[in-house]
Amino acid sequence: MKGRELQCCYKATIDGFSATSFHNRCDFKGPCVVIGYTNDPIPFKFGGFNPEGYRSTDDYYDTFDAFLFYWRELEPVILNKVGGSGAALFDYARGGPQFGPDGLLIGPPLSPVMGVFTGPDSSSGVGDLRQAKSRLGLSYAKRDDGKESLFGDESRASLGEVLVFCSPYIASLY
Repeated sequence: MKGRELQCCYKATIDGFSATSFHNRCDFKGPCVVIGYTNDPIPFKFGGFNPEGYRSTDDYYDTFDAFLFYWRELEPVILNKVGGSGAALFDYARGGPQFGPDGLLIGPPLSPVMGVFTGPDSSSGVGDLRQAKSRLGLSYAKRDDGKESLFGDESRASLGEVLVFCSPYIASLY
């Protein structure tokens, strides 16, 4: 529908790989699609849908509408939220996109977020979106090949790109 297309609101190779850069570009933009590419010789393409968007709340959201995905050949494979709607998404101001406590973390915060006084410098411990980790099965469904990480045999990945797409129209409704 005209005027409701997704637009790229964040591109790590242009905007920077810090969680601060991510939130500066993505907060209050409405629901988002996050797409990442590994640094592998043949980049692995993966991502997730966040129906809540980002607001740097240092809190989590419950929803069944979030999901992860990865590409197998030319087709995306969707991994739905499992184990109830609880803690589907985390929105840490010093971290990048986080789906569940362990489903997919891109640029997780480098210092504790909740319940610990971190001092006057809130920029310390900011996550680096070049790093990602994944553990499937508790929050999001395992891959259909039974692997327990979005990245296959490895639980961690080094990323070469992170893109976030949002809808200015949907964001204007907030």
